[in-house]
Amino acid sequence: MYGLIKEMLFNDTRKKRKGKAITHLHYGTAEKAKQTLRYLKGQPKGEQIRGAQTMYFRAKYHARQTRSMREAMKVYAAFLKKVKSTK
Repeated sequence: MYGLIKEMLFNDTRKKRKGKAITHLHYGTAEKAKQTLRYLKGQPKGEQIRGAQTMYFRAKYHARQTRSMREAMKVYAAFLKKVKSTK
């Protein structure tokens, strides 16, 4: 039983591509934010908004916020403003 629980807790079940985990949502730099928005364009509208808001607030409330995170926040803020104005 313990082995099964240990396997469930510590097993990385995410798909890997060339040694890296597949992740699409980033907030570290403006370029990564733009890549994230390109990925989100193919998702349903609600998921686009949730993803952009999540990344915006992760950057906003990060304990060690950098200048590049603030630039990423501007990218996400512009996207969210544009989406909300089209409703």
